[in-house]
Amino acid sequence: MDAARQPYTANFKGKVWHLQPGQLVVTAADLGLSLCDRNGKPTSRDAVERMLAFFVKEGMISIDGEKRKGRVITITNYSDCVEKIDNLPAHKGAHTAAHDEPSNNAASEQHPAHGGAHNPAHHEQEYILDTNVSNDRLGKKSDSLQRFLKRHPDAHVYTPSGKSWGTEDDLKAAQWIYALVTVVDPTAPEPNWPEWANDIRLMRQQDNHTHHDICSLFKWANKNHFWHTNILSPAKLRKQWQTLTLQSTQKEKQPAGHSGIDFNNTDWVEEITI
Repeated sequence: MDAARQPYTANFKGKVWHLQPGQLVVTAADLGLSLCDRNGKPTSRDAVERMLAFFVKEGMISIDGEKRKGRVITITNYSDCVEKIDNLPAHKGAHTAAHDEPSNNAASEQHPAHGGAHNPAHHEQEYILDTNVSNDRLGKKSDSLQRFLKRHPDAHVYTPSGKSWGTEDDLKAAQWIYALVTVVDPTAPEPNWPEWANDIRLMRQQDNHTHHDICSLFKWANKNHFWHTNILSPAKLRKQWQTLTLQSTQKEKQPAGHSGIDFNNTDWVEEITI
């Protein structure tokens, strides 16, 4: 599953694909088979999808097509990547002999003279998303992301470093909270979703609050005459949690047995002995 170095035609899943340099056609399942851990276990389809979504977000690749039938992955700035690979010693040695022979079939699907020189060392460097690509930004981020996803398989949204992340339900809660925020402030900018989801995750995992607890308390604060303009994010909610909880459960009534005095009613005077 190498990215094309020259325009060529590929047959994949019973369909003809016309690919340009820096493109390959693949499914998440097939790509997962080429991304194995040290024990030879392939990467799951879901993990591959999250990985691809991360690379798209980073502007490193673009994807077009259907998940099941095959998608064309285009590497951004592919020519720059090729230049770096060509400058690697292992690649130079593999190409020297091959390029001494002419090849007039540049646009065909197979390039005998060029293909023969693609030894295993070269292929390891040219695989898209291959974690063994030396000093390549794509390879490094792929390796780091795979480790992060293996540690946190339930991560649905996350920052590039993996420092902040949340599950799918954490994100849903964050989106629900943002909807209430826009009621108070329609101009509120869209949040940094990984950070918001991360704050909700921390409230769950470290503070032992459920999603229901979190949303219920935020809803109360959102309707409170004072807090509705002060609690506008999960981070603020977490910071003021104890105060908000006490106020939300406090009974707004006078102490039992104290009826108060109605100064507009003089009946109480009759009970006083002078």
